[in-house]
Amino acid sequence: MYPCRNVLFSSTILVLASVKAASAEAEDLKFTEPVTFQRALGLAIEYDPRLRLYYAVAEASAGRIEQASLRPNPVVGVEVENFLGTGSLSGVKGMEFTLGVSEPIETARKREKRTELARRESALIDWDREAHLADLEAEVRQAFITVSIAQEELRLRLEFLALAENSESETARIVEAARSPMVDLTRARLAVQQQLFLVDRARRSLKTAKIELASLWGLEPMEDFSVAGELRIEDEVVSVEALIALLPRTTPLARFAAESRLRDAALRFEEARAKPDLEVFAGGRYLNEGDGMVGLVAGVQIPWPLFDRNQGNIRTARAQRRAIEHERQAVYRNLVIELISSHRVLGEAHAETRSIQSDLIPAAEQTLRDVEEGYQTGQFTLLTVLETRRTLFEFREAYLDALGRYARAQAKIATLTRTASIAPQNH
Repeated sequence: MYPCRNVLFSSTILVLASVKAASAEAEDLKFTEPVTFQRALGLAIEYDPRLRLYYAVAEASAGRIEQASLRPNPVVGVEVENFLGTGSLSGVKGMEFTLGVSEPIETARKREKRTELARRESALIDWDREAHLADLEAEVRQAFITVSIAQEELRLRLEFLALAENSESETARIVEAARSPMVDLTRARLAVQQQLFLVDRARRSLKTAKIELASLWGLEPMEDFSVAGELRIEDEVVSVEALIALLPRTTPLARFAAESRLRDAALRFEEARAKPDLEVFAGGRYLNEGDGMVGLVAGVQIPWPLFDRNQGNIRTARAQRRAIEHERQAVYRNLVIELISSHRVLGEAHAETRSIQSDLIPAAEQTLRDVEEGYQTGQFTLLTVLETRRTLFEFREAYLDALGRYARAQAKIATLTRTASIAPQNH
């Protein structure tokens, strides 16, 4: 069970921390070093305005718990009888004046169960925050990977541009020595122009990716930065069975335990409401007869649950309690489907990257070296060199594409299997 003060303490501290951090000027951020994923995530949490909502939500929850724990107010009543009538009751001759206090008495521990229900509702605030943080982490992870891939693509394009420029210089030298036709120099210059175009496109893609990541930090305009961390291929792919075993500890599924406790508390409260409450009354009565007489009055009222025994609300609470398990099973099935799909993409991309990296690229690099050496001695034409280089470029582009699919699938799996940071409650 989540005690009220513990729930509010953990929620409020986190929210207040984010509010305090968000009060700083995000535009003043300077990036003197490459941004790691952990820093990117920390900045997103620090400047996320949505987290400020949890301060108001936690305060509202505290108010509901406080209100639920209060006793019903007593009622002070005054009753005047037998006045302004006729005969012996004319004027105030026979007036009876009663002053008393009535107090509702809740039965079946309703106040305790009502308070417990409010506490269970409050416990879900942490889970709502946890779910939001999981979504935010997934956004940052995907945006961070997009920037990483864009950086790597730009680096690759610049490398290709350098090769093309070197080839142009070497071709110009050979043409001047009349060892190669002028058309070879034209082709070399065209290859440089092509790479300049691709470099420019890669720069635009990188800028867009950075803007998307920086938007999660609230940066407008964006301060230029780079991200750190090399995208790596693991030696082996974790089995899908091992990943599925992690699902029960994730936020979407672990939350259902708190939901179940909430529904249990709601059912107990509705069952308690079926028991009628008492209302006791006590007071004094003054009779305006003779010298005036005073007496005490007391009474009790008990509702007669002839028709309304709260059976409709009890039925609803029971159905909602049963629905929790069905909903949990549906969420679990969807998570398994997503996990299997992402694992399939991961496995395929892993196999592609390993094959391209270990077989195709080394073979293409060796072939290019042989062709370039042969070109220097006149064994091959420039067209052959350009075609061989294009083949190597295509393999490296294919590797980068597969690496991106691998990294995104890995990020998706990390999101699906992210363990909840809230400790499970067993009571």
